[in-house]
Amino acid sequence: MSWHVVAKVGAVRKGDVIAIAVADRELILGLDGERYFATQRRCVHHGGDLADGIVARGHVVCPQHGWRFSTATGCHEQASNFCLQTYPVRIGADGVIEIELENPS
Repeated sequence: MSWHVVAKVGAVRKGDVIAIAVADRELILGLDGERYFATQRRCVHHGGDLADGIVARGHVVCPQHGWRFSTATGCHEQASNFCLQTYPVRIGADGVIEIELENPS
């Protein structure tokens, strides 16, 4: 596992998400209240771009069909077999936001 710097604190406003690219992966970084989260960028339903979504009541909402995924677990609010890949996020030195990814094999 390794940590990757993806943004500075303040790059994402509360309730928003931004698109990020990390180690050839397309992800989103969001801010839910005071907690940052990171998931895959494409919705598991029909591939909607979650970078165009919003954060509402602990969920990232897909703009294509309104599917809601928990910002904590990545799972759909009603169908837990539909889950986004999530990534650990931490605030590093000098106010940078870091995401942990597995090392490529």
